[in-house]
Amino acid sequence: MEKIETRYGSFTACSDSSDLRKKYRCPVEYHRNGNVRSLYLQDITEVTLPAGTFQAELMTFYEDGTIKRLFPLYGQISGYWSVEDEISSAPEYRFTVNGHRLTMRPQCIYFYPSGKIRSVTLWPNDSITVNTPQGPVTTKLGFEIYENGNIRSIEPSFGTRYSTEYGEADPFIIRNHMLHAEDASTGFDENGNLVRFATFNTKVEINGRSYKAKDYRSPLIIFPGEGAIGIKGSDDIDLWIDTSDNEVRFD
Repeated sequence: MEKIETRYGSFTACSDSSDLRKKYRCPVEYHRNGNVRSLYLQDITEVTLPAGTFQAELMTFYEDGTIKRLFPLYGQISGYWSVEDEISSAPEYRFTVNGHRLTMRPQCIYFYPSGKIRSVTLWPNDSITVNTPQGPVTTKLGFEIYENGNIRSIEPSFGTRYSTEYGEADPFIIRNHMLHAEDASTGFDENGNLVRFATFNTKVEINGRSYKAKDYRSPLIIFPGEGAIGIKGSDDIDLWIDTSDNEVRFD
């Protein structure tokens, strides 16, 4: 069995996919500079990183050799091995988000090049409630944070409400594919200001004219700003409005 050296230790690459849950994939991939790009392990192994010790079955790396993504489990979902089978073996970890400790089962952990956690993606059917500058927000996808631990983006569950200077808003987007938690539809800046969110239910009224989502496939994207607001959507909606000269409200 091939041993692969990384800055986090020596690991055994997968050489036997006879196990029903093992994926058929290249066990080791390399960047052009010769450093490991991805490593699929023969056995689930504990890996010690600056952010903590985690179980790993697949790891990906930046070109400089630092960890990029870690998957505690990476089994093949099939008629012989279900998502429920995989989730039943998923480990729990505690993460700090906006100064609060949360327990969850990560499907994937994404790291900044510095080694700090950038995002945690949940398993299907799991959910957590995260304290955000807009209050507690429940998400089924996960969360993204800045290197200082403040919330960066989140995908709110249906029924979430935001309070803004323009009125109440109902953020929600239907995603056909939700692979990772980063760059979610609701975003905050490093100071905690709400800078964007998607909605198909909230209308934006500007000087009596209404803008809304065409349908659930084409949400309205709203960018609240200081003294201004931007909106984008289908039907060529792409505006940036000075709120000092225009009346804006959400309905």
